[in-house]
Amino acid sequence: MHARPLTTDAVAERWGCSAETVRTLYKDGRLRGFRVGRMIRIPVDAVEEFECQKSTSDVCVADTASIGLAPMESGPVVSLRHAPERKRNPKP
Repeated sequence: MHARPLTTDAVAERWGCSAETVRTLYKDGRLRGFRVGRMIRIPVDAVEEFECQKSTSDVCVADTASIGLAPMESGPVVSLRHAPERKRNPKP
């Protein structure tokens, strides 16, 4: 049985970043996903694949569950910024 694809909000919560960051990764083609109408869905294996690409660890197995990016002892750091919530204009 396949795991249900994740929403951009679920991926953002998992990575500790904004949903806009996840949408940008999808739009840039750096994160696999698909659209259902206007909604973006990200397969769990695509999330794990992206995490493995960003990990410096040699031990990265697609079959294991992951809770996010592995902490790096040294080397490059990926910094993700939380986007502020947009204020909606009231409709006249």
